[in-house]
Formats: sequence, C-alpha cells, structure tokens
Amino acid sequence: MEKVISENWNLDSLYPGGKESNRLNALISGLKQDMAGLQGKIQTLDQSNNLVGFFQEVQEYISAAFELDEFLVCLYAVNVDDPEVTKLIDESEKIKADIESLKIDMDELLARLSDSEWEGLLQHDEVKEYQFYLEERKQKMGDKLPIAMEKLINELSINGFYGWEDYYEQMMGALRIPVEKDGQKEEMSIGQAQSYAMFSSDRSVRQKTARTIIEICEKQADSFATVLNRINGFRLDVYKQRGWDNVLKEAMEQNRIKEQTVQTMVSAIKENRNIVHSFLIRKAQVMNLEKLGWYDTDTPSFTSDNKVSYSEAADIVITQFHKFSDKLGSFAEKAFYEGWIEAEDRKGKMHGGFCAFMPLKKESRIFLTFTGSYQDVVTIAHELGHAYHNYIMQNEPAFTQEISTSVAETASTFAENLVLDAAIEHASNEEDKLSLLEMKILNGLKYQVTVPAMFEFEQKLYEKRKHGPLTADELSDLMESMTKDIYGDVVDEHNKYFWMTIPHFYHTDLAFYNIPYTIGYLFSNGIYALAKEQGDQFPEQYDELLRNSGRMTVEQLAERYLNKDIVEKEFWEASLQPTIEAINDYLELTEKMV
Repeated sequence: MEKVISENWNLDSLYPGGKESNRLNALISGLKQDMAGLQGKIQTLDQSNNLVGFFQEVQEYISAAFELDEFLVCLYAVNVDDPEVTKLIDESEKIKADIESLKIDMDELLARLSDSEWEGLLQHDEVKEYQFYLEERKQKMGDKLPIAMEKLINELSINGFYGWEDYYEQMMGALRIPVEKDGQKEEMSIGQAQSYAMFSSDRSVRQKTARTIIEICEKQADSFATVLNRINGFRLDVYKQRGWDNVLKEAMEQNRIKEQTVQTMVSAIKENRNIVHSFLIRKAQVMNLEKLGWYDTDTPSFTSDNKVSYSEAADIVITQFHKFSDKLGSFAEKAFYEGWIEAEDRKGKMHGGFCAFMPLKKESRIFLTFTGSYQDVVTIAHELGHAYHNYIMQNEPAFTQEISTSVAETASTFAENLVLDAAIEHASNEEDKLSLLEMKILNGLKYQVTVPAMFEFEQKLYEKRKHGPLTADELSDLMESMTKDIYGDVVDEHNKYFWMTIPHFYHTDLAFYNIPYTIGYLFSNGIYALAKEQGDQFPEQYDELLRNSGRMTVEQLAERYLNKDIVEKEFWEASLQPTIEAINDYLELTEKMV
C-alpha cells in the first residue's frame, strides 16, 4: 500500500490536545518549579565536581524550556487569533527571562573559580564537550557590569525592552491595508498586502497596492518611530553602562565572527554591485518598463505556468537530497511521511515559514503555506535543511546546540541550492529555465543587496540615535537614501517606510539581526561549491561541520572544514559567484528579447 503524504503536521504526537494538553501543562508547571530549585542550588556551588552535575541539570532545563517555546510557536502559527495560546507564550517568555538570569548567576560562578578550579572543571569528559561555550561565557564576563546590575537589566527588560518588541508586533498585527481584489474591497495584513503588491501579474494592481501601503504607513509612522527609538535607545543605554563604544560588539560576539571578516564580506559585496544594476535594467526591459518601482523589484519577469502538487514537491526534494547523501534523503522521507510538515493553504495561518525543533522529542516541525509554485518547493527544502541541522545536533549537549544565526542558515541555504540548481539544469524549456534562474537571482539579491543595505542603515541609525531620538521623517529619509544608493536611477519609486515593516529592526534578542543571514547564505555557498568539487567524499565532512557549529567561530569552521581563511576577500568573492553567474545566464538568454 502506497504511503500517503499529508499536508498537515502532527502536533498531537508531541503534546496530545495542543493547548489543552496535560503533558504540556505538566511541562510548564515543572519548569516553574525546577527553576526555583536551580536558583537555590547555584548559590551553594563552588567546586568543579558539583558544577558538572549542575550544568547537566541546567542543560536539561534549557532543552525543556526551548521545546515549550517552539511548540507554542507552532500552536500560534496555525491559529494566530487564539488568545489562550498568547497567554501561554507570555508564560514561556517569563521562563526564558528566568533562564537568562540563571545564566548570569552561572557566569558569576565561573568568574569566581580559581585557576586550578577552572582547570579541574575542564578535565571532566562531559565538560570537554561544551568547553567552547563555557570559555566564551567566561571571557564575556570581563565586559559586563556587576552581576546584580546585569540581572536588574534583565528583569527590567521584560516590561521595558522586550515590552516594546511585543508592542511592535501588536501594532503590526493590527495594521490593515484596504486592497481591491477581484472587484471587492478587502482588508489585508501588511504581509499579505506586500505580497500582493509584489507578485500580482497586473502592474497597475501592484502600483496601486504599493501606494496604499505607503499611505497607511505614513499615517502610522510616528508611533512606529517611537517604538524603534525606545528599542535602540535601551540597547545604547545598556552599552553605555557597560562601557561599550562599538555598537557592533554584541552582534559580532553573538554570531561568533570577527568584525574584520564581516567588513571584508561587505566590501566584496559592494565591489560587485554593478552586476545587480545590469540585471535590474534588463528586467525592466523585459517587463516593458522604462523604470522599475520598488514593487517591481521582486516581481518575476518570467513565470512558469507549471504547478507542482504537494506529493510532487516531496518527490523532488527527496530525490535531490538522496543525490547528495542517502542520510539526508532518508531524513527528508521521515519528515514527509511522519507528519512533520504543515503546508495546507488555508485562512487563519501565520504568514511565512519556519522550522521548530523539539529537543526532548528529537523531532522538528516545519511550517509554510504551499500554493504549488516552485518557490514553495525551495522553501520546503530550506526548512528541511534547518531540520537536518537539528537532527545532526540532536544528541549534542544543549550548550553546544546554541548556534549563531550566521551558521544556522548554512544547512538551509545548502538544501535550497540542491533543489533549485537541479531544477534549473533540467528545465524543459527556456521560459521555465528563465523563471527558475530569476528565482535563484532574487533569492541571492535578498542576501547580497537588500540585507547588507539594511545592515548599513542600522549602523547609521544607531550612530544618529546616540544624539537623541529620530523623527519618522528622519528615519524615512535615511531609508530612502539607502535604497537610492542600492538601485541608483534604475528604480524611480522607493519605499521610504521600509524601516517600519522589517521585524528584524525591532528584535530585542539579537542586535543587527539582518546581517547574519548574509553571512550564512554566502558561507553556505562556499560549502556548496566544495561539495560539488569533492562529490561523494563530502557528505560526512558536511555533517561534522554541522555537528560542531556550536563549538567554533565561523572562521574556525571555515579553516577546519573548508580549508579557507574567510578574513580574506577571496572566499567571499567566490561565494558571490553563483548569483552573478545566474545573472549572466539571464542576460544571455534575454538578449534577443530586447
């Protein structure tokens, strides 16, 4: 009997009954109770032998709390209007804040250890597994405020710093854009309206929707400016108290990468920007436009009429994953056939896609809305890449599972490349090939153009914010200057309110949350190039890189597994080539059309 692939995930196999689950409620109650025990125990510890057992308890707690948070995100994603799930998420946020306070106590404990006690701690086999993590935290202690002040900042952040992010999400959730669709007026969320503005085949619809978005954003801009100013101001105040002059310090540490490496990467990107202009000029010509508007830049100039069924999508992904390694292919089969993926196209779901990891159950869950496009197939591959990364790391200590965003995107981008490049190579006609090439180009430009520009915007924003809050007009002018710098005179209408709708600017957990995606994307391109070069010899090496992604800096991973020095520009220039080559192919194939 043939196996059936469902478009709905199975959450009951994790916590039967969802928000009403007795197992889920027991998890929450247990976490609350266990935290009190951990907080009391840490006050009495000071010897390395006692610490090993305590660290094991902390890691078990972190895994349980992480699973709770990820599961609640899954519940929210399938029904964004459920207030009971929102309440549970609030409880999870409090638990996460308690963990951060516990980690601060743990840092103080590490700082108190004598040299001999520290060396003794590192002799334990269990500790050697997460030595990198402990050394990293111990080193950072010298840059922080006294423990009592750090804990106070963390406590005040719940209703201050984090509260502003929550308020931003509420404001975004309440934002409605009136759009005319099929002759009827319809209220859309900002995400839905942006997609409609970008991907409608009728340019007049795109233009009208885009201008409506601008009008609505203009009316709300002052409120959003207040929120952004408070988030940035809070972060700058904390940096000032710690004596940090460099606003990039925290972001570089969180992403385990040197600032010099990132600046080298950004420099390589800027030096290759002209090819982007060539693509956009040709795109405008193909679309019979004198100039592009911001709402045209992501609109495909070529579309395929071919629709892919969900079962066909599964077959494509599984086949291409098996071509890389049987281990990866078998993993994809497990995800499809055991109900790990929520893909049904229906109302009430959250916009976008993600991969959630359940470390206690050692399973992942993937969320997206499948509409039959090849981009959806690529999205499935992307999220399965994340899930495979989770799978490779699932037996590692919880401390080493805390990886940076800069390497978290590695496996997902790698999986994308496996599927998309195969599709381009085997396209049945020129129209389909151009459609797939453009998909690859637009995905690449997101990381090679848009994200680096937003990184530069944030740096300038922080420098200006040091001198006081910025008005909505000042933020909009800064954003408009950045987009004009990217596109030159190729684009004649710009979205100067883009700063309002990029949630990464409002994230409080991570500073400069955009640029790690570019690091991960280009780092993965370098890995993918090596995989094609080495063939069957590479999969085992790839798995080892993923397994150790929580034990090394990005530079160390590159040196160990790629034999590359990524402080040098050569690596980044090579990693830019796949998008550049795709643009050149696009230009060659469309030459006869203009």
